[in-house]
Amino acid sequence: MSQGIKRAIKNWIKRLMRICFEMGQRFHVDILPRHFYSEIPDIRTLRNNKAWRVPRSMKDISGPIEAQLAWVDECTRPYRANLTHFKIHEMAVRMNGSDQGYGEVEADFLYCFVRSQRPRQIVQIGCGVSTAICLLAAADEGYVPRITCIEPYPTAFLQLESERERITLITQKIEDVSIDFISRLQDGDLFFVDSSHTLGPAGEANLIILEILPRLATGVYAHFHDIYFPYDYGTDTLSSALFFPHETALLYAFLLMNRRFEIAASLSMLHHYRLNELVQYFPDMNPREFDEGLTKKVGHFPSSIFLRRRSELAG
Repeated sequence: MSQGIKRAIKNWIKRLMRICFEMGQRFHVDILPRHFYSEIPDIRTLRNNKAWRVPRSMKDISGPIEAQLAWVDECTRPYRANLTHFKIHEMAVRMNGSDQGYGEVEADFLYCFVRSQRPRQIVQIGCGVSTAICLLAAADEGYVPRITCIEPYPTAFLQLESERERITLITQKIEDVSIDFISRLQDGDLFFVDSSHTLGPAGEANLIILEILPRLATGVYAHFHDIYFPYDYGTDTLSSALFFPHETALLYAFLLMNRRFEIAASLSMLHHYRLNELVQYFPDMNPREFDEGLTKKVGHFPSSIFLRRRSELAG
């Protein structure tokens, strides 16, 4: 068989698979070939090869672990009496009407962050339980921040808070919103992200990390959820995961040798490297157990990371 005929057959098969792929998406199913070019990993290969199960070195990324630990201690110390039985998370879930995956320990620390840092403005991409936490913390601290929620699928709670003018609700995807809003954030304010974590065409993580983060003013904090440092893969990769986001890897690349941003606190890193101290700050924490970054025994695993934009002259 000539090379031309082989190529024609290959192209015909590819077109047929593309048709099947688009038809499947009409029924919310992706039909794809198993190929080494695919972003979807081969689970059998991952199970048989442990070479990939290693933490990243975190070399040349600003934000030493001891400084992170000290900052978490500083933020939580005045409010630890409030951090009992994860009542903050329970109240926030009740207010929002559902639990959207923002964990108990993350909830406690976000509460302490808002109370200790008192951000004047909070812009959120991905909202709900975390919004309720911010409102609870601000009320307990006795101040009123300006909270902007960019959420295309708002809960009834968010709609009600918007009607009460306690938040500004933008019911659009971040890709459809002018990023000029970021210029309003100043030193001490919070840019909060808990989105779909997806990269690629129409993936908001590309826009957020590559276009919005570089525009943050000096001193602004940026929060991301489900960041697994020092690992760059999910904790359930070999067990239950159906989606394999690469947001952690992209954020790692963004921070590498980037002196304009530092890690104020990566709760995941502290879990892996300073767990004994971390559980002292969150006494009701029942830590998850890990084997090479993969869940061994279920429990609490905080995966929020707080970054801070540094001065242009920071070394």
